[in-house]
Amino acid sequence: MKTERNYHHGNLKEALTEGFLELLQTTPIDKLSLRKLASHLGVAATAVYNHYQSKDELLVNVKKHCLIHFAEYLDEQTLSIDIPEERIKQMGKAYFRYSIDHAQYFDFIMTENVPEELVTEDLLDASMRAERALRQAVILLLEHHDIPTTQYNEGLGAFACWSVAHGISALSAKRVNHAACASGRWPPDFMLGNKEQVDACFDAMTGVLIAGILNTARRD
Repeated sequence: MKTERNYHHGNLKEALTEGFLELLQTTPIDKLSLRKLASHLGVAATAVYNHYQSKDELLVNVKKHCLIHFAEYLDEQTLSIDIPEERIKQMGKAYFRYSIDHAQYFDFIMTENVPEELVTEDLLDASMRAERALRQAVILLLEHHDIPTTQYNEGLGAFACWSVAHGISALSAKRVNHAACASGRWPPDFMLGNKEQVDACFDAMTGVLIAGILNTARRD
């Protein structure tokens, strides 16, 4: 018989989140249940139901947990940087590192959608935490270059920065960049195989990105 593990009230809720993410590595989400999660953690099903009445309710909390973890990671890497161009560059690098170092969280954020009817204010707030930090860096960039901080210009900058960081991360995850570099069509720096290559890639791409943001924003 499986021995029940002892959890305090607070850390059981955290263990449920981590256990759910662990199970997703081997079990499709539609095959997961609260009872299966309880069995995985070695606790009684009633202990799980004391925290969550349904799997959907747990799903919302897992999503929120991952989003907050992601935003805090980006903040730790970038908030102390005063120069906006450098902050945007470091946010891109942090985004890339997070997609590798915390792939389980990253994949859940990007692939698992919460049904619209279950979206809460807390979840929306967690979803926008990283965007707020990125948009603030864009605002600092626009102000530094005496460009109006309109909704369009801020949104343009945030969306462009996010798209570039995610695009680089996605191409690297699928190793598309490896084939392009191995064939000699892309520079070796874009292989992203070590810290030096990652730095060189993001240094170059951030230069292109910021020039594009500023040029378009000036025309708005």
